[in-house]
Amino acid sequence: MKIITKIVLMLLITLSLKAEIYVVISDNSNIDSITKNELSNLYLKKTDRIHGQKVIVVNNVDDYDEFNKKVLNKTPSQIHAYWMKQIFLGKKVPPKKITKTELEKDINNMPNVITYTSNKIDAKVIYAIK
Repeated sequence: MKIITKIVLMLLITLSLKAEIYVVISDNSNIDSITKNELSNLYLKKTDRIHGQKVIVVNNVDDYDEFNKKVLNKTPSQIHAYWMKQIFLGKKVPPKKITKTELEKDINNMPNVITYTSNKIDAKVIYAIK
């Protein structure tokens, strides 16, 4: 019985440690919100605009798999297959990837860039994913 209790407790702790993902954009942007569907369309490059404003999507390498799972509802292999197909067909290329360090340093110098992070940073949060 003690082993089952320990396993359940460890699972609950692990689940509670999963971080929120914050979708951020420069403080200088006039975009204040976004929906999950709009995010999905942006990151699959089905559109490049939010509320009529052109944006550049950038992936955060540190939170990439978690974001794809929570927003795009895709596993790493599914997202890889999606981009390989798009590249092969000559349609699209995946968004650029940057690190959290680059993101924290440059986000407010890139007014049209939208990205995500599990750390709160000095930028405008337009969506939070639990």
